[in-house]
Amino acid sequence: MPPIKILKNLSLLCWSTILLGLKKGWASREDAIDYAMELLVNGSEDEGVVLIAGGETLEDGELFNLISDKVEKTDIATALDKWRLAYLLNIASSDDHEQIKLDKLQEVYANFDYPEDMASCSIYSQGEIDPLIAMMQVVEVLKNELAQC
Repeated sequence: MPPIKILKNLSLLCWSTILLGLKKGWASREDAIDYAMELLVNGSEDEGVVLIAGGETLEDGELFNLISDKVEKTDIATALDKWRLAYLLNIASSDDHEQIKLDKLQEVYANFDYPEDMASCSIYSQGEIDPLIAMMQVVEVLKNELAQC
């Protein structure tokens, strides 16, 4: 399951998470428009959300500005942790061979600038724990931390 869908299923999707995803290339225009449509279906009458939902004809900069206006509070660290959790769960739920999962885990570790809590996920760590088991421990910690938000 794609990380954006994982965020949606965990109810972790919000405008700041969408905005960071757009900046990093983890979310698309369509993801932002779909999120706005979902908000409208669920009763939102916000004019900005309406404009985003009809954003197919907007230029990238216009759409980006509309989404930026919807962000109430930017907590980059929390938004990054949400995306990191989604990518780790994506690896965990895949049917890939163990080596492919390890390769993907190393990519996530690097793409998120080598977070300290993922040090044991590195194939180069000196720990006694398997990196994929360490990944699941990080997943549990992130789930618990994000449940507090």
